[in-house]
Amino acid sequence: MSKKPKKAAFKYTPVNQLPRLGKIKETWDLSNFFYNSEADLQIEKDLKKTEQAIKKFVQNHNDGQWKKSKPAVIKAVRQYLKLLHLPGDRVAYYLSYRTVLDSQDQKAERMLNKIEERLTKTANMLIFFDVELATLPKSLQKQLLSDSSIKNLHFYLQGVFENAQYMLTEPEEKILNLKAQTSRGLWMIATEKIQNKRTITWKGKELPLNGAMMQVENLPRKERHQMWKKIVPVVEEIAEFAENELVALVLDKKANDELRGYKKPYSATTRAYDSSDETLERLVSVIETKGYELSNRFFKLKKKLLGTDLTYIDRNEPIGKAPTIDFKTAISIVRDVYYGFDPKYGKILDGMLESSQIDVWPKKGKGSGAFCSSGIDKPTLILLNQNDSIDSLRTIAHEMGHAIHAYRSKEQPAHYEGHSILTAETASTFFESLLAEHLIANLTGNDQLAFLHSSIADRLMTMVMCISRFKFELEMHETIRRAGGMSWQDMATALSKHLGEYAGPAIKMNRDDGLSVFTKVHYRSNFYQYSYSFGEIGSSIMRKRYHQDHSYRKEVDTFFTLGESANVETIFNKIGIDMSKNETFLEGLKILEDDIDLFQKLTKK
Repeated sequence: MSKKPKKAAFKYTPVNQLPRLGKIKETWDLSNFFYNSEADLQIEKDLKKTEQAIKKFVQNHNDGQWKKSKPAVIKAVRQYLKLLHLPGDRVAYYLSYRTVLDSQDQKAERMLNKIEERLTKTANMLIFFDVELATLPKSLQKQLLSDSSIKNLHFYLQGVFENAQYMLTEPEEKILNLKAQTSRGLWMIATEKIQNKRTITWKGKELPLNGAMMQVENLPRKERHQMWKKIVPVVEEIAEFAENELVALVLDKKANDELRGYKKPYSATTRAYDSSDETLERLVSVIETKGYELSNRFFKLKKKLLGTDLTYIDRNEPIGKAPTIDFKTAISIVRDVYYGFDPKYGKILDGMLESSQIDVWPKKGKGSGAFCSSGIDKPTLILLNQNDSIDSLRTIAHEMGHAIHAYRSKEQPAHYEGHSILTAETASTFFESLLAEHLIANLTGNDQLAFLHSSIADRLMTMVMCISRFKFELEMHETIRRAGGMSWQDMATALSKHLGEYAGPAIKMNRDDGLSVFTKVHYRSNFYQYSYSFGEIGSSIMRKRYHQDHSYRKEVDTFFTLGESANVETIFNKIGIDMSKNETFLEGLKILEDDIDLFQKLTKK
């Protein structure tokens, strides 16, 4: 049967009694959090304070006396970690946020380039300490790691010692730091600037390419394909430049990996994520078998239900009506979910809404997509590109999951306040899917079916599609490493092939479906995308245990507060989940399979 989606307003009544929310401020107020302008005198004060403190540390420790005894090492390490609170990087954060809000902000961009060069030179002064700490005598390393009085330093020190095998000499490390901006950073900025300037003409008006890419799959089918036909030639205009950028990034990474001794293209990433190649490889193995089986099955069911052929951009077409969820309603839903799980999380959300910490609406020149950003002694900020769709609703919940993680991790000392990308994507997907489950449980009839479908499609993208993207990225790296390059046409074709494996025979694919390699920053992030799959599986199990016993929310909060105080597998073990086993990944997929079973049952009625 064929069901033509129609836009319909979505009405929602909160399940929980929510406190009064003050006025929502929908744009970032950077002057409130950072500086009044690039001319603010505090900028230079913060930079000089940072430079002077680091110079003093170097002067006090460059004679090597701090390595003579265990107490001296401990004292030096603690003094070193205090440098994390220096304000110099606030300047870089501020200028970076300005370029995200407006890619044409040349004052911010040029000043950021100068500031990053200056901060890099300052940071390079500290490399001697990293190198010498990493290469302390094994006997002294053992003493430090067995000293219970510095237990809160053990994971940090262990990471430093293990990293020694991948470290270069001090001069070499300085060279790599200095070249990072020119050999990687500026390439990415250039592509983003070119992309942010591109527009399409839609219904008589100019629409930013980024906005069109976000909107296209949410349109009714006829309009969806009309807009896609306008998008494709615009993306192809930037493809040749993006090809050169991607080849440069891959070859730059190849050189770095060879210098450091990483054997596989993704090994540096798994190490940076406090995990292992083995965990990643187990995940990929499970997803490309059981995960692909589930996604292929779902799209086959959907094609039969809709009674029509589906292309790749149709794969997430709504079942029945596609509701318009305005921002006010979306916030009401997200607040209901967060307060319902834990009131302190709801209060964090309210505080961000009332304090200009969420930039909501798309505009020309603004960066695409969405993200949450935080740092030591920095505000937590969220960037959205709200378009009143189900996707936008999920995005708010997703990015607020990152924000909750950031706030709760501040219970850790500064050196553990961050978090692995893997646990970060667990936190975000936990709340994104908790929201979907909340709506499905509190809706009936067509609305319930619509949100169940949307939840399954979203989790398939997160769990399964992200592994197909990972596999493409691996193919791209291996091809360029072997052949020295790869054409943009071959890149698009290869990505389309891997996405087709996730979608299955029910979805018609063509080369244009792979053009997103040129517009998504994820393919510049060195295998980042597998973190979504890992996180969604971990969070699925956490949600299942919470639904079975609401007291498990304590373990969930423990997870959030652990920050980066242990490796990923250990953090999950502390809340009773073993992420080192195939069976655990299969358990997460079984939860998704149960929902696909329910979807099939409901569509037969």
